[in-house]
Amino acid sequence: MPIFTAWLVFVVATLVVFFMWQKEMTARSIINETEITRQHLVVYPDDLQIDGDLLKFSAFWIEGKQKVQSFYIFKTEDEKKLFLDYNKTNVFLFSGTVKQPDSPTNENQFNYQEFLKTKNIVNIVKIAELNELEKNQAKFIWEPTVLAHIRDFRKYLLDYLGQIAQPLAGYSQLLLLGYYDSDFSNPIEIINKLGLLYLFSLSGMHVFYIIAILRWLFAKLYITDEFCSWFLLMVLPLYAILGGLSASLLRAVMMSWLILFIQIFFKKTVSGIAVESFVLIINLYWCPLIIFSMGAQLSYLLTFILIVNRKVNPIHLGLKLTAYSIPIVLWNTYEWNWLTTFLSVGMVPFFEWIVMPAVVIGAIAPVLGTLCNQVLMVFTKILFSLSSWPLTWDYGKPPLFFVVLWLVLLLLSERRENSRKILVYLSISFVFCAVIIRFPLQDQVVYFDIGQGDSTLIRERFNKSITLVDTGGKVTCNNNEEWKKRTSKTMGETIIANYLLSKGISKIDNLFLTHQDTDHVGNFPSLTQKIKINRLFVPDGMDSLTSFQARLADSTIDMNRVYPISIVKADRIGIFKILHPFIRGEGKNEDSIAVSFNLKKTSFIISGDLDQDGEKEVINLFKTLQADILKIGHHGSKTSTAKEYVNKLKPKFAVISAGRNNRYGHPNIETLATLDEFKVPYVNTANAGMIQVIPTKNNETIIKTFLKENGEMR
Repeated sequence: MPIFTAWLVFVVATLVVFFMWQKEMTARSIINETEITRQHLVVYPDDLQIDGDLLKFSAFWIEGKQKVQSFYIFKTEDEKKLFLDYNKTNVFLFSGTVKQPDSPTNENQFNYQEFLKTKNIVNIVKIAELNELEKNQAKFIWEPTVLAHIRDFRKYLLDYLGQIAQPLAGYSQLLLLGYYDSDFSNPIEIINKLGLLYLFSLSGMHVFYIIAILRWLFAKLYITDEFCSWFLLMVLPLYAILGGLSASLLRAVMMSWLILFIQIFFKKTVSGIAVESFVLIINLYWCPLIIFSMGAQLSYLLTFILIVNRKVNPIHLGLKLTAYSIPIVLWNTYEWNWLTTFLSVGMVPFFEWIVMPAVVIGAIAPVLGTLCNQVLMVFTKILFSLSSWPLTWDYGKPPLFFVVLWLVLLLLSERRENSRKILVYLSISFVFCAVIIRFPLQDQVVYFDIGQGDSTLIRERFNKSITLVDTGGKVTCNNNEEWKKRTSKTMGETIIANYLLSKGISKIDNLFLTHQDTDHVGNFPSLTQKIKINRLFVPDGMDSLTSFQARLADSTIDMNRVYPISIVKADRIGIFKILHPFIRGEGKNEDSIAVSFNLKKTSFIISGDLDQDGEKEVINLFKTLQADILKIGHHGSKTSTAKEYVNKLKPKFAVISAGRNNRYGHPNIETLATLDEFKVPYVNTANAGMIQVIPTKNNETIIKTFLKENGEMR
């Protein structure tokens, strides 16, 4: 009963603290973009990330009394060089705008707002002017703290490790200091692809190596073990800061520190589970949302499994770690590599006894750096070779119910009672969940919120056929200056590919690129790196354009899978009736592909950026053409959506794809007036986010919007 009472008090206290924390976060959030001038930021040098002409960093906003995520665009290359050499914490005077980050507008889109909350950040600052204060000026506003000096030393260590040869530099920066270097992105992607990311979630294991090395060194110097324990008690918290305060490192450091503390002051030993539980409680009180990060989930869960299975043989332990990591990995990445099951058996001890020692020794003993680097090079080459095997299963994102069910069943199997039955239940539920994800019972049309661009997904039920019309793309000013080029991911990867993979879709049967404009085809090359394309259709004549050939060269598609189309060449492709173009063109707006298709008894039309003259030609040629759901052309520009076109098609509903606060003023007031004149209800992705249209059996159509309550149209 006392234990039950204690746990009840803990649960109630945790809930109270969580709601208090949420209330505080809400109070600090700035919903509407607010302009601020002559404010001050405390900027730490180890937190700066530079991508082309973009500077990203988290900093303490003095006037706002909170930590913020900041963004600044360099005005000159010389200014960029100054920040590349920046190595001391200082105060900066800035002006700009502040607001909370936007929430996702598409299903399964990365939630940047929640990600920042796991770091206790609720607002972002877009800086227009940024100037470093002189030290004598800064002293009147903010005095350097011990934390600042530690962060400066961390920057020094990062620079030192960055000068080591790769891949030792990347592994040591990541595992020892918790820093992700863009030059080390390929090995990380490969490790993630092989499903071995949990090794980095357990990366706190190097803390135990450091402790062991220090104890060995102190013993050689004839320094007592008690003094070493006191020394570690003081040094470990400092190392947690040097290591970047990642969830896995905090767990390892705090667990080691608590064990030492109890041994020194109480002369007792304590169980690993008790220590881990206490550390988890502390972290939840400090930042409740940290538990929603995959790193924290894997770190605490798999450490618990290691503790309760100390006497289990390595093969059995490797299989257990794999089983427990599958639900978490699928929930976050949607895919699993079959090799992971076999690799985990030998990889954990290999990582523990070879990789981690090579990283630690190579970082602190330059004499052995070359040898350690060779070991890591072999390790990396093995991973690259294994990742080339086509054994990745794009499972999709399981519903939360199944994730919890699988973890509960796995924990129940630890009791060894009815373990065979539990394994059967696990297998059945795993297969059943995959079927639900990969074989939808209904047809579906998805209009992605892709900003100022177009991208539409058509899925026939049971995934009989998967078609994508356009890929979206960001229109940017032509700039050939090398120092300004960024390496950030496109919306084709973060929105379209992410959604497809979350639905267990890794292959598209048909991709229509309606015309050459970047806002329709710009994401095409990056999308093909994630999703296989069987057939690519472009308007006749666009295939010979230099711009298209350049994009094709950057993609994974061969020319023999590209099909130029027009009414003359094909009148129908699968369920799609070709309405335009009529003749060979140059891939311009007036050459746009237009298609109609039916799902159940609901008819749809998509026409890219086809102009009003083209729309009139279409209805003149196809006398009986109608559409229940009309995709408004050219993002609602007045150059499209002719009155005659709308009157002829008699749509029951219209969809507009346009960017928020776009510079073109889309949708145009004339276009909206036309829709109002013919009493056509419409929805805009700029306001509603992703739009899903689901035809049903009884000649009804359900329309769902991501940012508003679900709507239904009969």
